[in-house]
Amino acid sequence: MSWDPGGAKRGGKVYLILRFLRIEQVLFSLPMAYMGAFLAIRGIPSLRVLLLTFSALFFLRMAGMTMDNLADREIDAANPRTRSRPLVTGAITIREAWTMIVVGMVGFFISAYFVNVWALLFSPLVGAIVLSYPFMKRFTSFANYHLATIQGLAVFSGAIASDGVKFHSIAQVVSNVPWLFVVSTILWAVGFDLYNHIPDAKFDKEMGLHSFAVLLGPSALKFAGINQLASVSLAVAGDLAYSLGPISYAATFLHGLVMLMAYYLASRGDFGRAFYYNIYSSVILGLGVILNVILI
Repeated sequence: MSWDPGGAKRGGKVYLILRFLRIEQVLFSLPMAYMGAFLAIRGIPSLRVLLLTFSALFFLRMAGMTMDNLADREIDAANPRTRSRPLVTGAITIREAWTMIVVGMVGFFISAYFVNVWALLFSPLVGAIVLSYPFMKRFTSFANYHLATIQGLAVFSGAIASDGVKFHSIAQVVSNVPWLFVVSTILWAVGFDLYNHIPDAKFDKEMGLHSFAVLLGPSALKFAGINQLASVSLAVAGDLAYSLGPISYAATFLHGLVMLMAYYLASRGDFGRAFYYNIYSSVILGLGVILNVILI
């Protein structure tokens, strides 16, 4: 099972662009952002905040995914797994890619502006982290953690969006972020990102690219598992620290169980299914925490 978007065989330009952006993954990231939003206020954010959070996430993904593909265009052309991507084949042009990056960043900043002042102030930092990711693997194996930090920022940003309006200092804003879940999300994402890199480890090494899959070789899979075990441990700690109830505990258990299933699939070489199982696990955890806040 391949998780790479490749080239679209049907549909028009809009379908091609949505496939190129892997737009379905916005829906997998959204529960993590909403988890931060619900947890920060221990209640239901306004519809305005929820819609603007979705808007910011959508536009930021547009810019970030396009920059990732644009920066890696020549690398993708040399990799059999990625040589059918739209920017490689010319189905999406370089000019169109730059347009999507500009539209994405403008849409992100406008969304942040209408959320609250703290969201706007943090938005350049968040944008810089997202846009710089594709260049990190040229220099360091910690590029895996850079990508994972982007996922953790979804939880952080959701908290800022829902709660930032009432605070008057950065210290107040930052202290109310559910950091245990932010870090738990980062460690979870390191694991699933390695499922994307392990199959390409030999190719990446030949190209002079860096990742923990290249650095650790056959031990990279165990390293992914260790990170995800730590992720579940921190999620349990978050359940305790934020006085969450049985729904959240059940979601955390299922979150870990799905990651365990993904690890099993990866150990059998089925990295495509393992990658998507990990994404599903984030939906389970995010929705579990959200339901817990709403119902208990």
